[in-house]
Amino acid sequence: MFDETTLLMICAAGVVGCLAFFGLRLTMGGEDDAKLRGRLSKAPANAGPAAPLAAAAVGGGSKARWAAVSRTVVRLGQAAAHPFMPTSREKVSGLRQSLNKAGLYNPSALRALTGAKVILLPIGLVGGYLVGAYTDKMMLMLPVGGLVGYLAPMIWLRTRVNGNQRALTFGLPDALDLMVVCVEAGLTVDAALQRVGQELGLAHPAIGREFGIAHMETRVGLTRADALKNIGVRTGNAQLQSLAAMLVQADRFGTSIAQALRVHAETMRLNRQHAAEEMAAKASVKISFPLVLFIFPSTFIVLCGPTIIDLMNSSLFN
Repeated sequence: MFDETTLLMICAAGVVGCLAFFGLRLTMGGEDDAKLRGRLSKAPANAGPAAPLAAAAVGGGSKARWAAVSRTVVRLGQAAAHPFMPTSREKVSGLRQSLNKAGLYNPSALRALTGAKVILLPIGLVGGYLVGAYTDKMMLMLPVGGLVGYLAPMIWLRTRVNGNQRALTFGLPDALDLMVVCVEAGLTVDAALQRVGQELGLAHPAIGREFGIAHMETRVGLTRADALKNIGVRTGNAQLQSLAAMLVQADRFGTSIAQALRVHAETMRLNRQHAAEEMAAKASVKISFPLVLFIFPSTFIVLCGPTIIDLMNSSLFN
């Protein structure tokens, strides 16, 4: 068995080696990327408006270096995750569904998440060992550091899922208003999905991405009903699921799509207003805990402190 000094030296050597590798990768960069940037920056004058855009897209050595470093980290995470990938279909399906709810549709996202667990686990152990050696609480900080490093990717994923769900819920009423305008202007539902996905790509990128995916599914041969159902299944958002069900029913029964979208948008705004009123009503109850724990004792000390001091110094207690 290794003693604590030997284990610390091994962990420090591994960390230094990783930092040296990433430092060399960051400073040297990729020669192929540099050649490609130089070739595109020398675009001819008659290349049209796409030439300066391409040159600007690949310009900037620092951005290219950071992109190379991020690709290296992703490859390292995928390589580290290969032996630890879940084998059962249930676990793979659950992780893939969580990634879809977070808006991560890259096929390598599952391997990157598992690799992040494998990489952050020893880093957390090293951090816990150093903190435990400094605070003389080795038996407590070492497992806590490893647990934090192992659970950090899942905590990040859960935060990403909540943020993506909020973004979808916040941008959906604006998307429905724009769909109403597009449908009333004479566009079909498929064309309206494409146009809304393009127009909302800057203001609401999450909802624009989902509408763009639905339009691409209809272009590759999927029916409109299935594409709309896939939006709700893929995102797990209740409001998008109700929107998909409403559009499918309106298409099946031949009702006005524009009128149905308008009514649905008004209903969503009313529900959001009720949710805001509910949060405002809960604020008075939530503020009572910091009021009782922090504000009342401070106020009591400021108001009654001098009186109590004078009373203690009086002849009554002497």
